[in-house]
Amino acid sequence: MTPRKIFLFGLCVTTLICLVSAVFPGGIKLGTFTLLCPDYRTWFKPDTTEYKDIRAIVALDDTMKKNNGNIQLKPDTLQRKSADDVFTDIYPFEFPQGQDTMLFPLFRAFGKINQRNKPQRILHYGDSQIECDRITSTIRDYMQNNYGGQGTGFLPVVPANEYSITFQQDVSPNWKRFSVLSKNDRTDNRFGISGNLSRWFPSDEADTTAHIGLLPVYTGYRSSRTFTHARLFFSQAVRPFTIVVNQTYSQHIMAQKPVSSAWWQFETPQNSLDLSLISSALPDLYGITLDGERGVAVDNLPLRGSSGLDFSRMDTAQMSLMFRMMDVEMLILQFGANVVPNIVNDYDYYSRKFTEELTLLKSLKPGLVIVVVGVNDMSQNSPNGYRSYPNIVKIRDAQKKAAFETGCVFWDLYEAMGGENSMPDWVFAKPSLAQKDFIHFTIGGARIVAELFCRAWSAEYQKFKNAGQ
Repeated sequence: MTPRKIFLFGLCVTTLICLVSAVFPGGIKLGTFTLLCPDYRTWFKPDTTEYKDIRAIVALDDTMKKNNGNIQLKPDTLQRKSADDVFTDIYPFEFPQGQDTMLFPLFRAFGKINQRNKPQRILHYGDSQIECDRITSTIRDYMQNNYGGQGTGFLPVVPANEYSITFQQDVSPNWKRFSVLSKNDRTDNRFGISGNLSRWFPSDEADTTAHIGLLPVYTGYRSSRTFTHARLFFSQAVRPFTIVVNQTYSQHIMAQKPVSSAWWQFETPQNSLDLSLISSALPDLYGITLDGERGVAVDNLPLRGSSGLDFSRMDTAQMSLMFRMMDVEMLILQFGANVVPNIVNDYDYYSRKFTEELTLLKSLKPGLVIVVVGVNDMSQNSPNGYRSYPNIVKIRDAQKKAAFETGCVFWDLYEAMGGENSMPDWVFAKPSLAQKDFIHFTIGGARIVAELFCRAWSAEYQKFKNAGQ
C-alpha cells in the first residue's frame, strides 16, 4: 500500500460513515437491535458533559498511601463537619424510618468480642466488583484494626479469579469448580455459603492425593497475612479420607453431615497452609477459613455475573447451618452492576425479587444484620461524552426500597462516589481509580470505596457512643 492509496482508502471510509450517519442518524434497526454509526456532526463539538469534582476523594488515595494503605480512622473519632461536606468526610448509612439504631446491637457485641474464643463473621457478597478481595480487604483491615482479629477469612479451593491481592492458592490438577450461577451438571443446590464448591477428579485409580496450598501476598494488609486457626468445610463423605496438615499432622475423617468441618489451631501465627487430602473419593469442598482466635473475620464472597438474586437458588438449610457454624453476624451485599445493561422503564420487578432475597437471608439466622451497598455509577459513551447510564438511579432506588422494606441498612455508593457522571473522573484520575470499562474500580479505587464505607461505619459507631451505649 502506497501513502496515496492509504489516504484514498481513509477518505472513502470517512465519506461512507458520513453518508450512513446522514441517512440513518438514529442508527440502523435490525429487529430488536440497533446498529449505531459514528455521527460526523459530533466530531468537532467540544465535550460539554459536566463531570463531578472528586479531588477530595482522590486525595484519600494519597492519604492512604502515606499510611501504607491502612485506614487510620478510629470508630470514636470521626465526625461529619457539615451537611455539604460529603466527599471529605462521609456519605452516611441510611435506615428505614425510625430504625436508625439498627447497628447498636452489633456494636455492643463487638464491644465484648475479646470475651469470646472465636471470631464473629462479616460476609461480603458481591458481583465481579469485589473479586480478588478488592474493597473487602480494606474493610477487613479496618475492622481488625479496631475490633481485633487476623487472617483473610474464607477462601474457596478453586477461586473464580486466580489473582488475589491477599492470598495466592496453589492446588493440584483435576480440581473443578462448580457455581450456583452455572451448576455444571450438578443436580442439587448445595454450594455452601459462597455459592461455589470444588470437587476433585483423580487422573487415574492410582491418584489418591489432592493438594491445597495457601500463601500470603505480601503486598496485602499485615493483619491478613497470618492466622492461628484454620478450618476446612466439606460435604458428606462417601468414604473416609485423611488430611495431612503442613506435612506433619494427619487426621482421619468420615463426614456424616451435609456440612462438616475439620479444625486446626496453631501455637504460633502461621503465614501459609499446606493440606494433602488422601482418598480415592473426596467429598465436595466448600472452602477454608484462615482466622485468629477472636475478633472479627471478614470474608470475600464474589458471585461474578450475579444481580443479587441467586441466594434462593442455593440450599437454604445448608446455608443456615453454615451461618450458625461460622458465627455469621452481618452481611454486606454489593450488587447491581449486572442489572444496569438491561435498561427498562420500571424496576419494580427487581425491587420485588431483591426483597424476596433479603427476606430469605434474614431468615437464615436470628438477628442477622444486612447492609445493602447500592449500585455504583457506570458510564457509557455517547455523542456528548461519557454519561451515566439513564437507569442507575432507578436501580439504586429499587435496592433502597427493598432494603428498607426488609429492615436492612442501605449505603448509597452512587452518591458517595460523586453521583451522576462521576465515574469518568474516577477513570481519568491520575493514577486511575476505575478501569476503562467505566464499570469496575481499580485496586486503588476499590481501596477508596472501602474507606468511604468505613467512614460511614465510624460515624454510626460515634452515634452509638454519643448515645451512651
